[in-house]
Amino acid sequence: MKKSLIALAVLGAMAGTASAQSSVTMYGIVDVGVQWNDFGVNTGTTAAPRWESESVFGVESGFQSGSRLGVRGSEALGGGWSAIFTLESGYSVDTGMSGQGGRLFGRQAWGGFQHTSFGSFVAGRVATVSSGTGSFDLWGAVDPFATGFGKFGLQGTFIASNALREDNAILWRSPNWGGLNLGASYSFNINGQEVAPSGNNTTGFTLGGNYTWGPVLVAVTYDQINAPDSAPAINQEDQKMLQAGVVVDLKFMKIHGAYASQDNISLVQAAVSPAGIAPTGLVPYDNQAFMLGVTVPLFGGNLLASYQQSDADMVTYGPPTARLQFEPDYNVWGVGYTYPFSRRTNLYIGYGQGEWDGTINSLATVTNFAASERFDFKQFALGVRHLF
Repeated sequence: MKKSLIALAVLGAMAGTASAQSSVTMYGIVDVGVQWNDFGVNTGTTAAPRWESESVFGVESGFQSGSRLGVRGSEALGGGWSAIFTLESGYSVDTGMSGQGGRLFGRQAWGGFQHTSFGSFVAGRVATVSSGTGSFDLWGAVDPFATGFGKFGLQGTFIASNALREDNAILWRSPNWGGLNLGASYSFNINGQEVAPSGNNTTGFTLGGNYTWGPVLVAVTYDQINAPDSAPAINQEDQKMLQAGVVVDLKFMKIHGAYASQDNISLVQAAVSPAGIAPTGLVPYDNQAFMLGVTVPLFGGNLLASYQQSDADMVTYGPPTARLQFEPDYNVWGVGYTYPFSRRTNLYIGYGQGEWDGTINSLATVTNFAASERFDFKQFALGVRHLF
């Protein structure tokens, strides 16, 4: 009898050890609420613009954080090594539709290894360390809105912060080395399957790091997207995006600040693009972006606010008979509040505005753009977010 009890105890201990060394977890976010959006749109033509305001009110998904469903797992291999993976799908609660262009696991899909001293080494579809999202992010804490809250999070003017994800990538992320975290990735083709020859792929490269010293967090990231050999001549230049930010925790408030230098950015990639005047092709431009924000503990929750400015160079496009100059400058500000009902559920409310303040100049008589136009948006949201 005693031998049987001892054997059962040993088997139970072995089973407990095995289960502790291997795990698979389902997780996700359900974020849903009501939104009011008001946009300045061109209801005329590019030759004869007529700017009017259009608004819509309804149920929307993913305002504070993108709604998602994921599975992640790990298996201990010994010697400090573990096998790890994550498969994460984005979706809209209001329609049940999948996100990220219909990809099954559009937010993340990667597998690899992790070491307690050397960090993580993975391959697949990854969110870059500069993206403000994903398993390896080093940047999102710079933004009071954590690169969420619709159009007025940091993604409103910082291009890499707009959930930059890359296919066919290999990525390394360090463990926390005394407050220092580092990461790097390389993509063999940032969107879709690689093609032959290799020179016809759009490759991407990212470096990033952050360092926490007492109440101060400093983060720096750099992204470069290399144009394929087959790209039109106007798009042959590599896109380069440098971000630098700091957060100072004063206990009664956090102060956030950030700067970005963004070269050869295409108009269609801007988070705010004036309707009706963007060219059909990808016209690159350079700009600088700035952000100043605060997080203030208030009534058991957090008050969030920021102001952003994007200052771009003038770009010229169009055929000789209808050549235009376009300067995509804009200002974005927002204020929000989050209140936790529990560790996993919170209420949020937010309001923000963006004002396009660039210039449009006609260089030919066949067009009659005004010397200056504005593109504005206003956004209000009230909703609930549940983490599981």
